Amino acid sequence: METRAQVLMPWLYSLLLHAGFVVLLVLSIHWSNSTLPSLGGHGDVAQPVQATVVDQKLIQQQMDLLQAQQKQKQEAAQRLQQQAAAAKTERQQEEQKVAQLKQQQAAAQQALDQKLADLQKQAQAEQDRLAKLKAQAAAQAKQRKTAENARRQAELKREIAAEQRALDAKKASYKQQWAALITQKIENNWAKPPSAPDDLKCIVNVQQVPGGTVTDAAVGTCNGDEAVRQSIVNAVYQSSPLPPPPDPSIFDRNLTITFCPGCNPGN
Repeated sequence: METRAQVLMPWLYSLLLHAGFVVLLVLSIHWSNSTLPSLGGHGDVAQPVQATVVDQKLIQQQMDLLQAQQKQKQEAAQRLQQQAAAAKTERQQEEQKVAQLKQQQAAAQQALDQKLADLQKQAQAEQDRLAKLKAQAAAQAKQRKTAENARRQAELKREIAAEQRALDAKKASYKQQWAALITQKIENNWAKPPSAPDDLKCIVNVQQVPGGTVTDAAVGTCNGDEAVRQSIVNAVYQSSPLPPPPDPSIFDRNLTITFCPGCNPGN
């Protein structure tokens, strides 16, 4: 932005130019008054006096015009300064909004990371328990010589089967929670268009590679218009890499996600 001195500099040049013009005009009048009497004798003395009065009026008009121009330029400079101040305030407000949005997204990401860490810890505990049971079953298999060992072996098999069923149920639960984490991250990165309905519900097909990098995203059934569809696709790519699964064995390259910001979890 130009400083006040830089804005006023052209006015100062104009003022000096007009002042020079006035000085030259005054000198011209004075020269006319001193020379005209010698040319026509005493009969023409009143002529220079009349010319001087006319020229003084002209000088006053020039001075008034110069002052009016100077006032207009000062008012224009004040308007420019006011507009610049208003633009600066608006820019600062926008910067504050962006900073607040980044803080909200960072807090949401931190909550997602903590939830994922808890799920991973639970999954590892289940895997360790199953491994321990399998080790016990293998040890008992070497001691089938007695009926007691055979009974214990059968009991271990039943426990393993029950534990496997529990683990499968856990994996299904982990898969649902993983999908919820992915959906939540996408919703956090979604910029809602004005045309998005309150009951928005869309099916989103997402392809990813190990590590969570999104390679493709497409919106299937959806009650939103094209702007809403594109905003959801953009949110998916902005969420790449996607959160990893709590159990690596449930990783899936092709995901089907229900994008429904207004729905309750589980709907």
